[in-house]
Amino acid sequence: GPNGAGKTTLFLAILGQVPHRGEICVEGLCEEDRAAKVGYVPQHVRIEAEATVWEYVYLPARFRRVRSAERAAEEALKAVELYALRDKPVTSLSGGQRQRAAIARALATGGDVLLLDEPMANVDPQGRVELMSLLRELKKDRTILMTSHELTFPSDLADKVLLLNKRVVAYGPPDAVFREEILMKVYRYVRIAKTPAGYICVTEDHAHPH
Repeated sequence: GPNGAGKTTLFLAILGQVPHRGEICVEGLCEEDRAAKVGYVPQHVRIEAEATVWEYVYLPARFRRVRSAERAAEEALKAVELYALRDKPVTSLSGGQRQRAAIARALATGGDVLLLDEPMANVDPQGRVELMSLLRELKKDRTILMTSHELTFPSDLADKVLLLNKRVVAYGPPDAVFREEILMKVYRYVRIAKTPAGYICVTEDHAHPH
């Protein structure tokens, strides 16, 4: 959905950080302790200037008293292919590498469900390719929810798409949601094309007023 559609608010509700109506359950946990099952990567991640990649990933797991926090951090860094850079300052990483480090941080804290808020923002094209490849691997054994205000991404990356604009506009498989008659309920101008590689390409202008 567009900026201001409620994407981040939905994530904060899942984490129990904002008031909400109804019931939200994660793996059978419907109270506030469900947050322990969730790893969250916000759009804007605060990074201490002197923190190494290892400290950035390991320390939160240790503070949350994750069992075998050191091993969890090591496995997470290997999963995102940053273990070789563990002694480097986080500030020396590229945008794509920082995003992968943030994902490793969430993985190390034990999240079986990952919430990624605009993970492609401020990432160069090559970094996006690497990040999408990583997400394809991670989704094989965990649940990933990812927000995006952009409508152009590989159609095989998502099993389901939720279109928001202050409310639920549509929900279903990408091919069912990425249809002009549906997207034009939110965006003024939409063009859709599907390439032989299976990518759904959407260009949009300004969203309708809220």
